Formats: sequence, C-alpha cells, structure tokens
Amino acid sequence: MTRMLSICRARPPRVVKRLAAAVISCGLLLTPVLVNPGLAAASTPDPAVWVGSPVNGRWPNRDDCAGAVFPSDLCSLPTVHHAVYPSSFDWGTSWGGDWAADDQGVYAGERVMLYAAPVNSGYNPTAHVDTVGPACRSGVIAYGGYRVTIGIYVGSTKIGTVTYAHINPTVYQGQWISRWGSRIGTVGSYTSNSCWAGPHVHVEMTSRHNYSCFSNIFTRYPGANLWESNFQGYLGGYYAGGPRQACA
Repeated sequence: MTRMLSICRARPPRVVKRLAAAVISCGLLLTPVLVNPGLAAASTPDPAVWVGSPVNGRWPNRDDCAGAVFPSDLCSLPTVHHAVYPSSFDWGTSWGGDWAADDQGVYAGERVMLYAAPVNSGYNPTAHVDTVGPACRSGVIAYGGYRVTIGIYVGSTKIGTVTYAHINPTVYQGQWISRWGSRIGTVGSYTSNSCWAGPHVHVEMTSRHNYSCFSNIFTRYPGANLWESNFQGYLGGYYAGGPRQACA
C-alpha cells in the first residue's frame, strides 16, 4: 500500500483554471496573484509534448481505491490521487498538478528517467530542472526523499511541468538536461511513515494552459507491467477539459 501525505492541501480555486486567489497552504498566507484572464485558457493551445514513464515497474493498482475521492492519500490512480506540488508559470503559481499517480513495482536504487518528445514536428522541447526539494511536508528527507520538478519548454515558453517524488536526485536545480533519456535520480528507500511506506515514484503533471491528461492505460489496465518510456500523459495541447482526466 502506497501512502504519501499531501504537502499542500489548499489550492487556488479553478473556476477558471489560471485565476488564482489567496489561499492558506503549508501554513503560509499567499498573496493573491493578479492574472490577465486571457491567459486562463489558451485560444491556440500550447504545443503538445508526450511524456513517458520514468521507470520499469507496474502501473498503479486499485488497492484502497473503493470509494476513494480526490485528494486521496491511499488510492494511487490518477482519477483521485493527491496532486500536491507547486509549479511556477508566467501567470503565477499552480498549487498542485492537473493529475498525479504512483508508479509501483519498483526497487530501491532503480534509475528514474525523463522521457519527453514533441507530438508534432516543427518544434523541439527542452527540459529544465526547476526544483529539487523535500518530497514530504515535514521536510525530513529520511521520511520520503526528494521531489524533482522538470519544466518543459518550447522556445522561451514553459508549457508544463512533470514532477517525480520519493527519489534520490542526480540532477541539480537550475540545470538544463536532455528531454529524452536523462537520468533524474534513483528510487529511494526511507523510514516508513505516513508520507512513505515503500518504494514507488509519485508522478505529477501540470500544463500552463488547459489541462494535462493521463494515459488511459492507468484506468484500463491497473497493475499491469510498466516499462520505461511507456506513454503516461501529455503536457500542452488540448486533450482534457478538466483535471484528472484521461487523454481524449
């Protein structure tokens, strides 16, 4: 059973996705972010980027999912699993991703990789290590390791982020890395607690405009074998009309 305590439960309301309001999150009062409403949804979607699995293992299973609702600490499926990590964009900060899930069936020391590719020709995404920080709300590395948030750019525009948590990083914050086949870190082993109860990789994705979506394999074949670079979701584009939705 995979458990991970939400870092930031309170998030800006998404009546319009990218209009942020003052919220209390992680014990801090956040100043309202004033945003041009025209940025809330892109009239022309950002270029789409395909993101693959970081590990060999298993797609999350249905354990502890009966009756689960978002944000669930126990069910690892992307329809209800908690999405907790902040991502910064030109319009402000997103407190929690568009969806999140736990890749399971991994072992401590297994490599964690980045795989991202353009959906169409004509643009070449790049990858930047936006954040390396504690995975757990307590800030204690021994309780859950680190999270690494990668910004995916097309030109100078960050179209979205993908976060990998409960890992030991081999990259540093501010580093530019190859978008395909870069080693982000290794799966960690920590002290069992309410934030971490066994090796897994928490994957969380957020788009700058519209919503990131997840592969329907998550819900069609839970618990099936998972291989590095298997498709897990899109950043950019317009494949979902709301959070926690499978790609259309």
